[in-house]
Amino acid sequence: MAVMFDLAHHLFFVPWTDPQSGVTSFILNERVAPVQQSFYFTNASVSPDERWLWFYCAAPPNPQSTLGVVSLDPSRPMIRHFPAAGFTSASPMVSPAGEEPGCYLAVGPSVWFQPLDGEARVVCTLGDDFVAGRTLFRLATHLTLSADGRLFLLDGQVGNSYFIALGDRRSGQVRVVKELANNHNHGQFSPIHPELFTVAHDHTHDPITGRRLHFDNRIWLLDIHDSRYEGLTPHRYCKPHHAIAHEWWSRDGWVCYVDYDSGAYELDLATRKLQHVWPTPLCHVHCDHLTPRRWWCADESPYKWDQKPCEVRFFDRTTGRQAQIVSAMPPPPLPRKSYHLDPHPQFSPRDSWIVYTTTVRGRVDVALCPVEALKLRTA
Repeated sequence: MAVMFDLAHHLFFVPWTDPQSGVTSFILNERVAPVQQSFYFTNASVSPDERWLWFYCAAPPNPQSTLGVVSLDPSRPMIRHFPAAGFTSASPMVSPAGEEPGCYLAVGPSVWFQPLDGEARVVCTLGDDFVAGRTLFRLATHLTLSADGRLFLLDGQVGNSYFIALGDRRSGQVRVVKELANNHNHGQFSPIHPELFTVAHDHTHDPITGRRLHFDNRIWLLDIHDSRYEGLTPHRYCKPHHAIAHEWWSRDGWVCYVDYDSGAYELDLATRKLQHVWPTPLCHVHCDHLTPRRWWCADESPYKWDQKPCEVRFFDRTTGRQAQIVSAMPPPPLPRKSYHLDPHPQFSPRDSWIVYTTTVRGRVDVALCPVEALKLRTA
């Protein structure tokens, strides 16, 4: 059973209270790298038992990020850096409940597993016959597993084309399901249906010509048999900077996403009923796991950092009230795009914490905000 640790007594964390809202977060103060940030919001930074916080590490000007982990148990304050676990895109995925503690990541043509203790090992590899001498820019955006735990979803770019593939954890084989002429990324398996997954039609940037094309419809539903390619958001034509984006699956199998202009939505795949949950401009959004979908968090907006400070918010859809976790986050001390330095707030697996990246101390840090205190503020 998960334990909620009190970080006020942890040697590696320090409290930080937002001067406007009065909300307190705990910032990881112990450092193994100059840049330490939370995972991309679709993949949990915290282990299923909520004992370990995994994070990205970087040492500018080296452009590649690596893995770090810290124990959240104040009685066992261990922190570790894995300099060999250098990954591409935002690929790391913490191992599921009941499995060996560690983290999966995409490195070159392979998915690797970095255990909490020991050396990294290969899980599955995209074949040389498919790569065929081309540059492999991406194997996966952010790794997810099928609901039955068998397959990794790989949404990659090789040369100037794109592919969807499945990596079998048992055999180590990778099967390419679909090839595409434009950029499809942010692939995510359904948490309840082992054959279904979503991908995002995103901006396409040709690595040879430099040509950049915007997308029209964002979210698409596919399956492992390549028997469907179904648009889930045809109601919203996506113009540049006015678009649907940042989709994720709720734990009970609803597709959620944000519209930059109007806020957060949820879609019931069974009925195709669309619900407008949080009606205000937002950027990255996430929802709780256990209720589910009563409480939400978001940042607004790192894309506007050149115009104003960024906020990190918490929202109770039942009461319609929200609280500021961070009221005015300053821009990062290095270019935002260099390491994708957005707050990317997310709920931890047992909804104990909002985990996010913060710059309030003039550097890039990982922060955790207790959810129970936020629930009281928005009740």
